[in-house]
Amino acid sequence: MLVSPGATGEIYLMNFRYKKNDTCRMCGSSDLSLVLDLGDQPPSNAFVKTEDIPTEQSFPLRLFRCRSCGSSQLLDVVNAQDVFDDYYYLSSTSGALRNHFQGLVDGLLSDYSPNENSVIVDVGANDGIMLDRYPKDRFRLVGVEPSSAGQYAEQKGHIIVKDFFGQEVGRRIKEEYGPVALVTATNVCAHVDDMVNFMSGFAEMLDDDGLAVFECSYLPDMMEGVYFDTIYHEHLCYHGLTPLKALLRRVGLRAVKAERISFGASGPALRLTVALERSGRKEGASVQSMLDAEAAWGLMSDAPYDRFAEKVESATRELRETVAKQKESGNRIGVFTAPAKGNTLLNSARFTSEDLEAVAENNALKCGKLTPGSHIPVISDEEFLGRKFDMALLLSWNYADFFVSNSDFVKQGGRFIVPLPRPVIRP
Repeated sequence: MLVSPGATGEIYLMNFRYKKNDTCRMCGSSDLSLVLDLGDQPPSNAFVKTEDIPTEQSFPLRLFRCRSCGSSQLLDVVNAQDVFDDYYYLSSTSGALRNHFQGLVDGLLSDYSPNENSVIVDVGANDGIMLDRYPKDRFRLVGVEPSSAGQYAEQKGHIIVKDFFGQEVGRRIKEEYGPVALVTATNVCAHVDDMVNFMSGFAEMLDDDGLAVFECSYLPDMMEGVYFDTIYHEHLCYHGLTPLKALLRRVGLRAVKAERISFGASGPALRLTVALERSGRKEGASVQSMLDAEAAWGLMSDAPYDRFAEKVESATRELRETVAKQKESGNRIGVFTAPAKGNTLLNSARFTSEDLEAVAENNALKCGKLTPGSHIPVISDEEFLGRKFDMALLLSWNYADFFVSNSDFVKQGGRFIVPLPRPVIRP
């Protein structure tokens, strides 16, 4: 593999640039310990063509925790520009996500009533799924999206700032469009390497009474629920409120409300509402309640992290055994949906097309390619249904209830293997 040092300490591995951090991106401490090692894996959205397999790249996928502030994170960083330049994830292909974001927008407008023509921003706008949920022509809507997905939002008429969000982008938005009354960032915080610069962007652009609303995977839920498939190279941070609150204070922000929600973009999530520290908004009781719960859970101790690593090993072993048992019984098994997180699961369990024949996916950008690492062919939902598989490993397992109730695959007699937190077969 071609390797050369980059000008900024990065290493160039064929097309992807890679670096290894040695300090915590939340607090700067070097007191870091390994929690989980999932081996070398390709970037989870790097779907490949058959002819590209010989040059496919893999990088260490390891979760560390900071003993100083309690943050969990990847230190092995694949350059974000390389990951997002050719991006296959389009949020609007998910009906469940569309419904979730509609509920979020309706709640925000009801609870906070921004004025007509207020500036509202969505950071990590993807194909415009959140911006689409707002009433047309009522607000000044701006999206921030560095990836190629932003072109689809622009085609729908949305204003898109094509850049990685941070302090400078926040300043530009305020100068060009005005102070921001409301900003959302859902499933974005996990993707950020420079968290100080990222959070400073919100402090830079918010109106004095403005609010920022974040949704991200919540560390205690991820570990207790064994949602280890959310660990992949795009997801650099795994957040608890304790380290987040310290970071917010550092950049002039204050948490005013903290909620655990059962449905986020990647499963159960933390929804955190934030205001400027100088604003009149006070910290709500929910913030201290969550901090107390994290202390009781053991955020700063070894025990929950040791438990998590043991559960991941057991879940991976049981999944392989479940698939092997069903194949021995004569069942043909495919895969249903091709989310990025699913590739962590496939590669950690060392599945290949010998185990799982094909992946059903409604995102045309992925169809005709192979899953990274495991090299399972991705085909359309229609072709998948035509092949009459007996069972399918459901990689979007957090939507299991939705798929069991609504999927044509189930209606034609198919059954799902729901992999996490432990494998079960439904219906």
